[in-house]
Amino acid sequence: MTDNLLDDKSDPQPVDPNKNYLEELVGDNKKFKTPEELARGKYESDTYIRFLEKGRDELRDDYLKLKTEYDSRAKLEEIVTKLTTQQQLASSEHTLNAKEEVKQPQYDPKEIESLVSSKIQEHELTRRQEDNFNVVRNKLQQRYGQNYKDAVKQQIDELGITESDLNEMARKQPKVLIRTLGLDQEAPKEDFQAPPRSQQRSDNFAPSTQKRTWAFYEKLRKEDSNLYYSPKTQVQMHQDHANLGKEFEDGTWRALG
Repeated sequence: MTDNLLDDKSDPQPVDPNKNYLEELVGDNKKFKTPEELARGKYESDTYIRFLEKGRDELRDDYLKLKTEYDSRAKLEEIVTKLTTQQQLASSEHTLNAKEEVKQPQYDPKEIESLVSSKIQEHELTRRQEDNFNVVRNKLQQRYGQNYKDAVKQQIDELGITESDLNEMARKQPKVLIRTLGLDQEAPKEDFQAPPRSQQRSDNFAPSTQKRTWAFYEKLRKEDSNLYYSPKTQVQMHQDHANLGKEFEDGTWRALG
């Protein structure tokens, strides 16, 4: 719940439009041996940048929440101070004009106490709901890793739960949501393995290797959901998608939108 702590203050080198960067970066004894390795490096760097940007956004959101809480508390203290000052002034006027008709104070101390108590309760409720939300998010990260959203999205689709319902339950009913998503159960410990082949060839030809596409993982989810939702399987599925590209997106992939 992450900005870069080390800021590189050196000036970036300008891009030379006349330089052949492919020739400079790809080849023997160079950073990349093939154009495919260069493309994969570019893909991985783009993915890492998105993770950094997400972390920066989360840090900004946390800062804004803290600032909002601080401003709310400061305003509440300002209200109490003003009301207390007005009561003191009213009391002083009453002492100087003891012979005059006694006037009722402009503000009832009980009303002030009720207002302060209400604001404190409202603040505590907000903080408790945020704590509940963070507990659920930590549980999801422990089970599926930082990229838990895809696994959770598929679970709530199967359960008929909307994203709004998911967030509402995380804040108000975290224990119910944890049980609903199976996060209160111990995660499977077995390593990821492909389903065994039904037949073994007795000749010298090597058996064909099944590619782990979306259809493969859909079959695994139906046969062994615990293994499918394990962190290792989710990471392996992400890697297979990156390696196979469009070839991975078979079966019901397009139906998911």
